Amino acid sequence: MNEDRRRISIVMSGAVLVALSGPGQTAGFSVFVDPLIDALDVSRGGLTVAYLIGTLAASTTGTWLGRVADRRPMSQVVRVVAGALGLAIVVAATSVNIVMLTVAVYGLRSFGQTGMTLSASVFVARSVDRRRGAALGLLTAIGGSAIALTPLLASRLISAAGWRWAWVVLAIIVVVVGNIAAIVVGRLDRAASPMAAESSVDHRERTVADGTTWAMRRNGFVLVATAFTCNGVVATALAFHQIAILGERGLDSAAAAANFLPQSLAAALVALAVGRAVDRLTGRWVLVASMSLLTIATLSVTRVDGGLAAVSFGMLLGSATAATASSEGALLARWLGVDRLGTLRGRMMTIVVIGTALAPLGFELLATATGSFTAAARLLAILPAGVAAMASLIRLPTEVVGEAAKMV
Repeated sequence: MNEDRRRISIVMSGAVLVALSGPGQTAGFSVFVDPLIDALDVSRGGLTVAYLIGTLAASTTGTWLGRVADRRPMSQVVRVVAGALGLAIVVAATSVNIVMLTVAVYGLRSFGQTGMTLSASVFVARSVDRRRGAALGLLTAIGGSAIALTPLLASRLISAAGWRWAWVVLAIIVVVVGNIAAIVVGRLDRAASPMAAESSVDHRERTVADGTTWAMRRNGFVLVATAFTCNGVVATALAFHQIAILGERGLDSAAAAANFLPQSLAAALVALAVGRAVDRLTGRWVLVASMSLLTIATLSVTRVDGGLAAVSFGMLLGSATAATASSEGALLARWLGVDRLGTLRGRMMTIVVIGTALAPLGFELLATATGSFTAAARLLAILPAGVAAMASLIRLPTEVVGEAAKMV
């Protein structure tokens, strides 16, 4: 297999794994909310609390699963994650009370939101050495767009066969496709591992020779983790309450909901562009730019006064979230190497999951305290602005971008 075909196969295999995370993502779960409320005889608030508890419990998964990904072949990791996610979906399908559903949410978030996405990003980052940023940007664009297939498919299945059978069909898809993907990942991983390992050794030797210290590498991890968490918190808070926020600005619920489409399209396009830019720019300025864009997006919602302004807000928010999501994997690999990439990304996912679980409630409380979602959004913009300032000042590892080493 030539280099270009191997590269495409790696990215597409990773995109399949990201797509399989759909049942564990908020978008995939959301279509089951109303049927679950009716079937289990629980309130919307009670279901929200169960989802919050299950998600917070799942935050511990990233740490140990990342260590496993560093020690075991990725094909084995994918098989375990697919099997565990399939089991969690079956538990959701057979839930008869809120306790069973909370256990199911734990499994869905652990092995869907965390397990599948972590496996995909670590696999692609390890397997691709040249133009890694572009590959991860393509993974973000394709995989992120494919997640939208889950709520579409699930809603059709619920209408045709009921919510329990809809979960069962999704479980079968995850297990079958996941195991097929594991076979493909195993073949690609065996072919790519020697080259990735050699690249990692060269990278560590080069950064040490250029004077990079452990403290600087640690700073790199802290900065990427902070930016990625800030991205998740702000985006989740705004997306979760988007209809209410835009409603304050005079848009009806239909117009507000339609705003998700331009947001998704902008995210896909920016992921491709930023992925390529990461290979040509120093990481410091990639993160400064992405956090600045997130600040602008957050503030733009406070200026919405019609449909066109709302579309602009959606596109800015989608662009900002995609910019960070498509660059974090490449920057971790560049600044810290790929030998402990699973462990490091697992720790980061733990922080991100906790932040995103608390973000909707925290933003709602902030809106209550300030009197409106508009005022709360102005305060929320302080977070990405602060991270942008941090990125411009912190000492970071030496980078090799193109042909020249740059101290950033």
